[in-house]
Amino acid sequence: MKKLVLLFVLAALPAAAFAKDAYAEYYGLEEYGLRNNTTRVEFYGGVAEPQDNWDHNGQTVEIGKTGFSAGLAFVRNIGSYLSVGLDGNYSGFATSDKFNAGTQQAKYNSGIATGMIIGRLNLFPSQPTRLYATAGAGVGHMFTREKWDDGSHDTVNSTSWAGMLGAGLEFDIDDSVIFGVEGRYNLIDLQSKYSDAFGKSRYHFLSAMLKIGCRF
Repeated sequence: MKKLVLLFVLAALPAAAFAKDAYAEYYGLEEYGLRNNTTRVEFYGGVAEPQDNWDHNGQTVEIGKTGFSAGLAFVRNIGSYLSVGLDGNYSGFATSDKFNAGTQQAKYNSGIATGMIIGRLNLFPSQPTRLYATAGAGVGHMFTREKWDDGSHDTVNSTSWAGMLGAGLEFDIDDSVIFGVEGRYNLIDLQSKYSDAFGKSRYHFLSAMLKIGCRF
């Protein structure tokens, strides 16, 4: 009886393999996890939280309140655990509270745009749910606009290097669509005209975003 069962199993294996190949050919099989030498396009959106206040004309003022962050990334998987890519992001902070500016009241509006080369270290790359750590470095542009009650305004700009550190959780919706969450610590260097105006040579903020992407 045992020999008969063994012979039956051995005979069934080729048939099972043939059936699997036939199914894949006609219907396709979902393949989860990160695949080598594939590219992903990812779209981000979420919130940005400013972390610093400014020392302006003897007052401590905020450059803005909690705002939004949005971005686009192209990521290439060059191995099971390592990915590299390009990332573009813009964070806009909500208008600050008014403060005294001479004989008038004024308020600030600020934004930061960055373009970076990024790298990711992927954990559990063969699984449909994955953790990863990410870092990036590149160029950042920051502006702060001071607007007075009479409608006049003045803007200070700075373009210099920028960097970020982050971590994320993502999972495969199917074999081509990815959904996830990512948090970042962001840092941008400020030129002398910026530091002279506001007393800071660097600015940092936090962002938390949802992402959706597709791979091909």
